[in-house]
Amino acid sequence: MTKKVDKVQLVDLLSNETTTTGSLHITPSHIIFRSDDGSREIWISTGLIGVIERGSISANGCALTIRCKHFRVISLLVPRDKTCQDLYETLRKIGEVVNVKDLPAFDIRNPQTNSGGWNRLEFSIEFSRQGVSSEWQETDINQNYAICDTYPNRLWVPTNATKNILEGSSKFRSRGRLPVLTFFYKPSSAALCRCAQPLAGFSARCVEDEKLMELIGQANSTNNNICLVDTRPLMNSFVNKVQGKGYEDVRNYNNMQFKSFDIENIHVMRNSQQKLLDACSSGRTITEYLKGIESSGWLKHLKAIVECSLFIAQSLHKGISCVVHCSDGWDRTAQTVAIAQILLDPFFRTIHGLQVLIEKDWLAFGHKFDDRCGHVGALNDEAPKEISPVFTQFLDCVYQVMTQQPRAFQYNERYLIVIHEHVYSCQYGTFLGNCESDRKDLSLSKRTNSLWTELDTRQDDFLNPFYEPFAFNEILDLDTRSSNFSVWSSLYNRFDLAAHPRENMYDSLMNSMEHVGVLESHIAAMRMKIAELRGLSASMIDSGLSSTEGVDDKLVLESPSSKESVAESELELVDDHLGRRVIRWQRLNEVYNCSSKRCMAEFSSNVERKIHCHNCGKIFCRRCVDMTSDESERICLDCAKRNQ
Repeated sequence: MTKKVDKVQLVDLLSNETTTTGSLHITPSHIIFRSDDGSREIWISTGLIGVIERGSISANGCALTIRCKHFRVISLLVPRDKTCQDLYETLRKIGEVVNVKDLPAFDIRNPQTNSGGWNRLEFSIEFSRQGVSSEWQETDINQNYAICDTYPNRLWVPTNATKNILEGSSKFRSRGRLPVLTFFYKPSSAALCRCAQPLAGFSARCVEDEKLMELIGQANSTNNNICLVDTRPLMNSFVNKVQGKGYEDVRNYNNMQFKSFDIENIHVMRNSQQKLLDACSSGRTITEYLKGIESSGWLKHLKAIVECSLFIAQSLHKGISCVVHCSDGWDRTAQTVAIAQILLDPFFRTIHGLQVLIEKDWLAFGHKFDDRCGHVGALNDEAPKEISPVFTQFLDCVYQVMTQQPRAFQYNERYLIVIHEHVYSCQYGTFLGNCESDRKDLSLSKRTNSLWTELDTRQDDFLNPFYEPFAFNEILDLDTRSSNFSVWSSLYNRFDLAAHPRENMYDSLMNSMEHVGVLESHIAAMRMKIAELRGLSASMIDSGLSSTEGVDDKLVLESPSSKESVAESELELVDDHLGRRVIRWQRLNEVYNCSSKRCMAEFSSNVERKIHCHNCGKIFCRRCVDMTSDESERICLDCAKRNQ
C-alpha cells in the first residue's frame, strides 16, 4: 500500500505559520513528507506513530497532527476535509498493529551480512568475564522455559541449590520468577540476584524459597548477610498482600535485612511522562514550564530510581549480596539492577558493554517491550494500560549519571537517543517480543536485522571525547540531591532546535580533534614530499648526468632553467595534492542541510551527526560520505567520484 497526497502544508510549531508546501507519501514502513522545492524531506518509521489528532477545518485547510513515540510532532494542513479524514484513518490503521509480524522489521530489504548482533550476549562468557566464583553454577532447570517462560533458558544459581529447592521457590514467586544471579561483584564476592514478589499473602511461607535465599547469602564466604530490596512503595506492597502476593516476612529468612523504595508503578510513570511532555511543549512561559515540570513528578521518579540503584551498588561494594524485586520483576527491577551495574562495572559504561547489559537485564530477563512500547495489541482494550516509559526512564537515569560523571562513559548521549528511537521504530528485531521465548518463536535472528549490527558501523558517532577508560574503576560517586537532576532536553525536545545550542559540545570537540588529525596527517605528507624534493635536488647537483646520457643532454640538464623546470614539475604535483585538500572546514553551526545537491537532507536535530569530508571540508549526512579504500580518510561521494 502506497498513498500520496499533494498540496499538504507543513506547519512550523514554533511560529505556528505555514512554512513548507509539499506532498505526503505513506508506505507500509514510512511516512514521508517531501517539499515541492526539494529543500525538505522528513522520514518517519510507521512504528514511531503514537497519536493521530484531527483538528477542525479552516480557511487554510484541515489540521492533522502526528505525535511520534520519539517525541517528534508533525503538524500538517490538508487541503480538503475528506482527504484529511482518509489520511487520519489510514495513519491510525498503520499505527495500530495487531500482529507482530506486520511490523516493519519483518520487511527486510537489505539483510545484514554480519549477524553478530544476535550473539551479543552469551551468559557463560559474560559471567566468566565477571569472575563468578565456584559457589555459583549454571542450571538447565529452565530448559525449554519449563519453570518460567519469561526467564532465560539458562540460569545461574547457588551451587548447593537442588532441583527441589529451585522448583519450590519458583512456585512461590509471581510468574515463576525465582531468585537467580544477574551480576557478580568480584572485588567483594557479593552477588546481585533478581526475582518477582512472593505469593505470600498475609501468612504463607515457602521452605524452599527460604533455603534458596540462605544459599545466596552463604555463596559469599566473607559475608553471609543478604539485603532484600523491594523497589515498590511499602503501601503498594501491603495492598498486594490482600491479593495473595506482597513481600517477604524477614522473620522467616536467616541473615536478611529488608529495604523498601518508593518507585511508582507503570501507570503513574505513564501519566508523569505525559505531563512532562506537555510542560516541554513550545509556547509556554518560564513559570508555566517550571510548574509543569514540578507537577509531572518526572525528576522525582528518576531520583527514586537512582537512589535505589545507588543503594544496591553500595551494598554490593560493601560485600552484602542483594536480591531485588518489584511486582513481577521485569520493570522497576530491570531499571535498578541495570543502573547499579553501570555504577559498579566500567565494562557497562562502554558501547559494547551497554549492549550486553540491555541484552541481559532487559531482553533475556523478560522486560515486556511489545506491551510497554505499544508495538502490538491495539485492538485489545487493555493494551493501552500496559504501555509505560519504563525503558525510557532507564536511559534517562543513565543520562543523569553521565552528567555527573562525564569522563566515566565511552558513549555519549547520542548513543542513548538512537537506541531509544529504535526501541520504538520497529525497524530492527532486537526489541520485539516480550521475552526470550517470544523472540525464539518469531525466529527474529533469521527474519529481522539486529540494531547492534547497525550501530557497530557507526561507533564513531557515539564516542565521548572526554572518556578516561582507566580513571573510574571503582564505584561511581553520585550526588542524589534534587538539584542534580534535570530535564533531558536533547531527548524530549530533540526536534525543537531553538531549545539547543547551535553547536553540540561533544560534536564540536570531536570535530576539532578530527580536523587536527587530518591537518597533522597532511603536514606529515608535505614533509615527506619536501624531503623527496630535497633529495632529488641534491642528487641532481652531486651526480650530474647518468653515464648513458650524451654530452648535449648533460649541458641541457645542467642549465639552470632545466633544473628549475624539473623542480617546478615536482612542485606542481605537491600543489595538485594541496589543491584537493581544503584547510578550512565548514562550521557546524552554519549548516542545516547535507551539502550533497542530490540529498539536501535536513539536520532536524542534534542526533543527526554533521560529518565533514576530509577532502572538500563541506558537511554531509552519514549517507553521503564513505571511508577511502585504505580506511584512512572520510570523503564525500562527490569527491570520491572526482578522485577516481
